[in-house]
Amino acid sequence: MSQMPYGPNTPAVRRFLVDFAGLSQSDRANVVSRYTQLSADNAWQQAERELGRVIVASGRESAQQALAGPLLQLVRRAAPAAAADSTQDEAPELDDVAEATLAALLTLLAQDLLSVEQRRTLLAPFADVLPAWRTFG
Repeated sequence: MSQMPYGPNTPAVRRFLVDFAGLSQSDRANVVSRYTQLSADNAWQQAERELGRVIVASGRESAQQALAGPLLQLVRRAAPAAAADSTQDEAPELDDVAEATLAALLTLLAQDLLSVEQRRTLLAPFADVLPAWRTFG
């Protein structure tokens, strides 16, 4: 595996993954609440569209795909014992924070291609619980 699986911003992505792993359930609930509020805003939607555009334009789709494993490890809900024994190929149940976390990880993946304002907008759900990311830019 490459030393830089998430492209040139691998160190920032890894740092975020470590910080995110340390969040409490209360912190995660705070992120979900902020994400729900902010993602409905026009500025968020514009920043998210630009994020998708720059990932494709820069050819970072493989780096984007490389995030799937670590993201699933951090946001997969624990399966009940009976379900854990199942051999069905069901999609894992994800914690409510998954969507906000994916947006943050993709933002970091493409941070060098986004404006400071776009980065701040897309990382805002984490600003209260991960202070290091509050002044990102």
